[in-house]
Amino acid sequence: MKIRILLTLSIIALTNIVYAQSTCECSVALDRLIKKIETEYPGFEEKTKDKILYDSFKQQLTAQAANTNKTNCFDLLKKYTSFFRDGHIWIYPATSINTTGAGSTDLFTIDIEKFKVGLKTTNVPLEGIWKNKFEWTGGTGYEIGMTKNSDGVQVGFVISSTSAFWKPNETKFRLYPNGKYEFYTFDKTLKTGNYEIYDNSIIYFKEARAAFIKELPQSGLTPEKVRTKIGEFYGFGVKKLSNQTTLITLPSFDYPFVNIIQDMVANNRSLIEGSKNLIIDIRGNSGGTDNAYELLFPYIITNPIRNMGVEYLATQTLVNGLESYIKTVQNNKEKQEEIETIKRWIGLYEKNMGKFVNLKNSVFSIQKVDPAKRSPNHVVILTDKRVGSAAESFVMKAKQSKKVKILGTVTSGGLDYAAARMFDFGCPEYLLQLPTYRSLRLPDYPIDNIGIQPDLYVDKSIKDWIKFALNYLEY
Repeated sequence: MKIRILLTLSIIALTNIVYAQSTCECSVALDRLIKKIETEYPGFEEKTKDKILYDSFKQQLTAQAANTNKTNCFDLLKKYTSFFRDGHIWIYPATSINTTGAGSTDLFTIDIEKFKVGLKTTNVPLEGIWKNKFEWTGGTGYEIGMTKNSDGVQVGFVISSTSAFWKPNETKFRLYPNGKYEFYTFDKTLKTGNYEIYDNSIIYFKEARAAFIKELPQSGLTPEKVRTKIGEFYGFGVKKLSNQTTLITLPSFDYPFVNIIQDMVANNRSLIEGSKNLIIDIRGNSGGTDNAYELLFPYIITNPIRNMGVEYLATQTLVNGLESYIKTVQNNKEKQEEIETIKRWIGLYEKNMGKFVNLKNSVFSIQKVDPAKRSPNHVVILTDKRVGSAAESFVMKAKQSKKVKILGTVTSGGLDYAAARMFDFGCPEYLLQLPTYRSLRLPDYPIDNIGIQPDLYVDKSIKDWIKFALNYLEY
């Protein structure tokens, strides 16, 4: 299944959780969560081979849940999901419940409708409506109003949000005249740090790694300029290090950054093609979508790529998600072929509920890459412990090229179970994300909690990895 479709389905599932259901006591929430994961997590059997250990752990949590109030229940549920050590399993609050360590935010007193009307005549540079577009927040989007309070502090307040965790008029952030900020994350945890403003049109919260773009009054920046500047804020870049070597920095493969990466490569094509050596720095890249990196393959791949297949665990959640997606595109003539394919998948899942389904009926596939007419002779990819998911997929594919070397440390190890989406386990105050497939590499070649080993280990005594890679390539 294409990753872009999976993202859409996740968002649909996220925004269609039924909040009208009654909330759950902690023991009920834990019991329902356990049943959901035991029956619908494709890695359950592999991750619980030691049944004595798992059953003992489950019994211990069950006993604790009986005496745990709602305030502390989230931490207990998170403790259960952490047992599986799978970065694609997430649980977090869906509503404004108090959780240990979570922050809080106050209401900003303002008439939102009058504020919108006033924007037609405002001449205050930062006053307006702002939206987040370039960070992946689990499907959470914000429409933020910003204005200055009586103390001279710029206050960003929620106008609307796709998350039930946020309500209109709640304070999302504050910008202080000294360049400092207070920023509340999706679960209202408070972050502080330094902000940057570009052309009164983009605000970047450095430590929170969040950006907001001005929508009204409309910015004078072109979409291309916005993408370029956002890319710079987040650390994307192409840099000529020497007459022989060029550096490409890719801190994320998340969906909002796909166009940024495409623009960056297109605008620097002559530099990349004319370089003898190429360093691709993906340290800290926790993944995203394969679509973000495949345009680099013509410059780094020397031969067809062998990709291992996957198999999906057929569940009603999977079927419901696909059916919901069809409803959103059924009137799109360009999607009719895709719809027919998805209907075929649904039929296979319904016939094999609770079983694994190989949609392509093959163990592997061959991905052909047309090499660029001009490309670097040698490629180094820098990795560290934070590289995961789609970034690890990039490493696995790139390693098959005869001219690629991996330098750094072992990756995080989160590639065996993927294609995550939202699962409703019957307690509407929580959201649960689970992967839906397992790799056919298993059990022979596991990656989870092991990682991918580099060709050349970069030890702790090496402080400047870029300089080390440059020396490796040129001397």
